[in-house]
Amino acid sequence: MNEHTEEWLAEIDRRAAVYDQIGEGGRGRMTAIDYLGIAALTLALAAVFWMWGT
Repeated sequence: MNEHTEEWLAEIDRRAAVYDQIGEGGRGRMTAIDYLGIAALTLALAAVFWMWGT
């Protein structure tokens, strides 16, 4: 069950290198705009289901 093939270990090394390359640049991090967008979509979806159910 604990078999680590050479391909798998190479993939892990590749992923670690990608994370190291990204570093602290902030790429891939959610910003306040992202959170506001998710909140707006959640409220809109809740409103649609509420209106549909009543």
